[in-house]
Parts: sequence; structure tokens; C-alpha cells
Amino acid sequence: MKKQTVVLVLIGVILFIAGSAIAYASVEGASKHGGGGATIAPVTTTAVVATSNIPAGTTGQAMVSEGLVALQLVPAKSYSPTDLSTLTGLNDQVLTAPVAKGHAITSTVLTASTSSISLPQGMNGVTVTLTGVQGLAGYLQPGARVDVYANITKTASTGPSATLPIPCTELAMANIEVMDVQSTAPTFSSKPSTAGRTIPPSETLLLAVTPNQARSIEFLSQNETLSVVQTQKDLGAPPVNACIGTNQTTAAP
Repeated sequence: MKKQTVVLVLIGVILFIAGSAIAYASVEGASKHGGGGATIAPVTTTAVVATSNIPAGTTGQAMVSEGLVALQLVPAKSYSPTDLSTLTGLNDQVLTAPVAKGHAITSTVLTASTSSISLPQGMNGVTVTLTGVQGLAGYLQPGARVDVYANITKTASTGPSATLPIPCTELAMANIEVMDVQSTAPTFSSKPSTAGRTIPPSETLLLAVTPNQARSIEFLSQNETLSVVQTQKDLGAPPVNACIGTNQTTAAP
């Protein structure tokens, strides 16, 4: 009985050693072939690449329909976060600079195509050019709602404006839809660098306004200083055309 027991023990030890060796070999083989749950960074990624030289002013629709661009695999190390990865990124866009054959299309050379902008019924489109700070420093996006403020610095000899406390600031119009934003710096959707975001020196906004508001915008743009404040639809705003100036402000309760 004892001899049989020893034999069984030896057989068990041999099987255990053999199983361990097989398991070790499997793990080694998997690791060599990228298995075992190891994550391997892709060596290529998809980008929208120009198949021909494309001049500035070409619309995204024309690039796609004329076969001027195609989805291609590019080395991951040369891929930029601003490179387009799908053809849908060209929808309603137009090139602001030429792109050479073989180069990726980036969002930095695209802007909204004016042919794709449709104004609401009964509204006018008017543009205002503001400094970067007055235009919300590049954070403003198409589709946003803004209140337009005017900083009044000039006196009037007659009329209601003759009694204004100069200088003063008034809410010229509220809840205005921003149709488009043209900026010289990346928008907030791009990742900021370690040095912080770049504030554009100027921004041009396309606003949807009534005909009367368009007339006021034109006058104030020519004679006073404008700025915008981003708001939300139906959010209460201060009284329009109430000019608040020196000695008119009150301390918070």
C-alpha cells in the first residue's frame, strides 16, 4: 500500500510540473504575440487627405463630390489633433488656405461656408468686429445667444441722449442669436497648451437681428464701442436702452 501511494504521489508531482511548464509557455507565447491583455499603440490612423492640390475657397461639398479628398491611413506619429478623421467634418465648410496633394485637411484651414448659413425668417444678418476680450476671448460658438452692450462715450446736443451720464453702458439688445464666429485663434474646443489659451486679437460675429436692431448695430458700431455677453434663451436681462453711468451704480445688498 505504501509503495502504491508513493507512485501516485510521484505521478501527481510530474503532472503538476508538466502543467506549470505548459502554462508558462502559453504566457510567453502570448506576450510575444501581443496577447495577455497588453495594449499596443496603433501605428497608423485614419485622416482626410488631399488627393490633388486644392485651392483656397473650395467648399467641403466640392472636395468630396470631385474626389479631391479621401480617407487614408497615415502614421500615428504624424497625426495632429486638428486633422479631420471623417469626411463629415467637411460639411458646410470652405477652405481658407490652399492644401497640397498628400497633406491632411485640418480644421485650422476651414471655416463655415456662407452658402450654408440660413437666416431665420424675417431676420437680417449683420456683422460686428470686436476685440478678443469683448468677443468672449474665443469661447463663443455659432448657435450661442448673446446680449449686446454699448459703451456710450459721446454726448448728444439734442434729444434724449443729451441727458445721458457720460460715459455709460447700456444693454442695446438682448437674446441675439450668433450665426457664425470668425476668429484668428482656435476655439475652446481645442486643448489649451501649458502656456494657456491664446486670446484672439479680434473676432467677427454674424448676428441675426431685426431690421430695427440692425440699424442700431450699424450706428453703435460706427460711433461707440460694442461688447457681447453670452446668455441663455429666455434668461432675464437688464432693461434695454437704460444707460448706467458714473454715480448710478449701487452696492450689492
